Amino acid sequence: MRLAIRIAVAAVLTAGPSSPAGPAAPPPPPPGPARAPATTAPGRAPAATVDVDATPTPAVAPGATPTPMAAPGATPTPTPMATSTPVASAGSGATATATLSTRTDHTVSLPPFGGRNTIPPWLKKVPSLRVLPLWPRQAGHVRIFVHCPPKSNHALIGSTAFNLKGSRRLYREVGLGLSDRGLGHRAASISYFALPGFHEACLKCVKVTMNQQTRIRRIRVLGRDSTPLYVRRFSIWQFFD
Repeated sequence: MRLAIRIAVAAVLTAGPSSPAGPAAPPPPPPGPARAPATTAPGRAPAATVDVDATPTPAVAPGATPTPMAAPGATPTPTPMATSTPVASAGSGATATATLSTRTDHTVSLPPFGGRNTIPPWLKKVPSLRVLPLWPRQAGHVRIFVHCPPKSNHALIGSTAFNLKGSRRLYREVGLGLSDRGLGHRAASISYFALPGFHEACLKCVKVTMNQQTRIRRIRVLGRDSTPLYVRRFSIWQFFD
C-alpha cells in the first residue's frame, strides 16, 4: 500500500505544476444584418454604395484648395476678417451710409455714395452763388455759399451792400478760398451805412497762378454768377428775438 502511494506522489512531482491558463479570447462580433444587393433598373447607372461607419468627407470643388480639418481638442485659430469696399448705386435715393469692420474690430462709417453729399456730374462745372438771408437788415450779417468749377482755386463776391463806413467805394469785393470740389462758404457784414433797397451780389470764379521767379500773377476767370439782395432798414428789434 505504501509503495503504491509513493509511486503516485513521484508521478505527480515528475509531471511539474501546470501552466496558468491565458486570458480568454473575446467572442466574435455578432453578424450584422445581411444587405440586399442593389438592383439597377435597365438603362441606369448602378447606385453608389455608402458606408455608414465611415467618416464623412467634405466635398471639394474642382480647382479649389481643400481646407484642413482641425484635430479634436485643438484650439481654433482666429481668422482675420477681410474688409471689402461697399458699392452703392448712384441714384438720388441712395443716402444710407456704408459700414466696414476692420481687423481691430473697429467700425468705420463712410459718407453716402450717390446721395446728397455727391455733386452730380452735370453740375460740377456750373458756378453757383447763394446768400442767406435774402432780406438782411443794416448792421447785419449774411452767409455766402459758393460753388465753382473744380479747376478754380479762388472766388470773389462783390456787392454794393458790402461797402464799409467812410469808404468812397460803393462796390466792395470779399475773397473766398475753395476746396478741391470747388465749394466754399463764409460770412460778410452789411454796414449800417449800406443803402437800403435792392442790390446785386456777383460771383467770379478765378484761377490764380503765380510765377515764382518774376512774382507775376495770372488771373483767369472760369465762371460767373449773381443773385439779388434786398437790404432793409436798421431796426433795434432785430437784436431781440
